[in-house]
Amino acid sequence: MSHRYIFIIFLLGSFLSCFNPQQPKIIALPNTVEETSGLASSGEDFITHNDSGDDAKLYRINKLGELVNTYPIVGALNRDWEDLAQDDSLYYIADTGNNYGKRKDLTIYHVDKNFMLQDSIKIRYAKQDSFNKNKKTKYDAEALIAYGDSLLVFSKNRKSYNSQLYAFPKKAGQYSLTSLKKFKVNALITGGDYSAKSKRMALTGYLPNRSQYLLVADNFSLATIDDIEFKRYRLPLKQAQVEAVKILDNDSIWISSEGEGSAIPFLQKIDLNSLRQE
Repeated sequence: MSHRYIFIIFLLGSFLSCFNPQQPKIIALPNTVEETSGLASSGEDFITHNDSGDDAKLYRINKLGELVNTYPIVGALNRDWEDLAQDDSLYYIADTGNNYGKRKDLTIYHVDKNFMLQDSIKIRYAKQDSFNKNKKTKYDAEALIAYGDSLLVFSKNRKSYNSQLYAFPKKAGQYSLTSLKKFKVNALITGGDYSAKSKRMALTGYLPNRSQYLLVADNFSLATIDDIEFKRYRLPLKQAQVEAVKILDNDSIWISSEGEGSAIPFLQKIDLNSLRQE
């Protein structure tokens, strides 16, 4: 065999050794949703929204990252939309961003599948007695999950990196929330979703060094909440701020990341088998 062919085989082998067919593909999103902060599904498409700074709108995007439609939510306000949950009849928009612990108007909007506002829920934290500015408040939340007849909230704690779990009815009304359990997740939780079919709970989060994480608890149940533990996976992402997660019917996990600095907003399908558990 000539030296020329040996060299070509060497180059081909080097290329293949660097190629990972399981490497998740990053799907760029339009700048219209550069602050994508929640994910739900509708048919074969996703529904998402921006956080504070945008109007009260939901956006339909397909799995190619293309914007399909825009739905103004008449009667709602986007003070700081942070997540999007769903069940068979409604979407639930979490206007629960509370970076400095000052808000007294935390709201969950009920929106039907025709994207019409139906009602709302007002929530407060039972143990919060001060609304002065606090850069490390424990009364912030960016993860909202539909679970049976309840909605669940996982908190974002900039001081301890733990997360408190709260539960309250889906029914419109006003609720004072008391923590059911503290999870030592060692991350700032940014999104969540639950699959009733597989009983899998998934959360996204990050640390101040910008490392991104996926946390997964199988066989999740409030009835056995004291036994629940999350597996923690490091996401191999750079220049990302993962803000949302969605578990589809086939149990595939998708995330979305906002445009952070010079980064682009994107969708990504996650293969748990390709991730390193910490």
